[in-house]
Amino acid sequence: MKDLTRDSVLQAVAEFDRLGRDQFLSKYGFGTAKSYYIVVNGKQYDSKAIAGVAHGYARPDLGPLAFSDFSGGQAQVQRPLDRLGFEVFADNPAELRKERNPNWTRDELILALDYYLQHPGESHDDSSPGVTSLSQQINALAQLLGHGTSETLRNANGVSMKLLNFRAHDPEYTLRGQVGLQRGNRLEKELWDRFAHDQADLKRIADSIKQRIDAPDEDLREALFGPEEPEIAEAEEGRLVTRLHRFRERNRLLVKRKKESYAKKQGRLCCEACDFDFGAKYGQRGEGFIECHHTKPVSSLTIGEKTKVSDLVLLCANCHRMVHAKAPWLTVAALKALLVR
Repeated sequence: MKDLTRDSVLQAVAEFDRLGRDQFLSKYGFGTAKSYYIVVNGKQYDSKAIAGVAHGYARPDLGPLAFSDFSGGQAQVQRPLDRLGFEVFADNPAELRKERNPNWTRDELILALDYYLQHPGESHDDSSPGVTSLSQQINALAQLLGHGTSETLRNANGVSMKLLNFRAHDPEYTLRGQVGLQRGNRLEKELWDRFAHDQADLKRIADSIKQRIDAPDEDLREALFGPEEPEIAEAEEGRLVTRLHRFRERNRLLVKRKKESYAKKQGRLCCEACDFDFGAKYGQRGEGFIECHHTKPVSSLTIGEKTKVSDLVLLCANCHRMVHAKAPWLTVAALKALLVR
């Protein structure tokens, strides 16, 4: 319910306190809450009634029609109140946990921010064709990432709300005294700071994600099926292409060819950043051991483009972890520069 505002909710709460519960519910034709409750200043209120009356306050132009299509439930009550910063709980807390959608991923936010920046000044109404199309795209991505399915998973209303969150960081709005929705998170600000002034790079990454949603190849399916790597920070390209990147780094045939090529030229296997030689340090146990790093961002590759031996560099485990430790990833040249400081 995008018409709800924090002020209108607080107005409804104040009227509830002034009239008392029975008179308030009777005045507006609401029954007592059966599922969700809102807590304000330590006091419990019937959330559907509060949200319904707040909707009426926010849309006085609708008159009695403001209540005519207010069915309640998570879509119209729990989630909108939660986004506005209110504490909402279920009579059965397990039910609330079960129905809550997973947090937005970096991949999904990249697509949302790319859309937001390419459509300046748009209202981002959940009924607009653009938001509807974006919702379908992000829903397909969410399912590809293993989020399952639900009626509310990345639906048009949720995508509309997420787009409006970006207004809180957009000077086009904040400098005019306007604000976006205030329930955004750290990752939204991080992405805004990274890409608001580098929209070409954002579009490159977003287009790469979109291409792989539309045509997921066998490499991507295998990469997503593999184990997670929580010790490696999610790169700015997002999880989808990051997992594909890591999968290609471990292509056995390609890694074998890279090692053979490097050993033939250098006479040994060593880290191309710090010169560490596992064989020299650990003897026979370390012979032939080294990791491969893919130097080209997967988002720069076209669909079907294959990784070449020249795209790989050999790195020791420490240097490889440092490359992937934070977004954006380090180039090998930047890593070498750190080592000589």
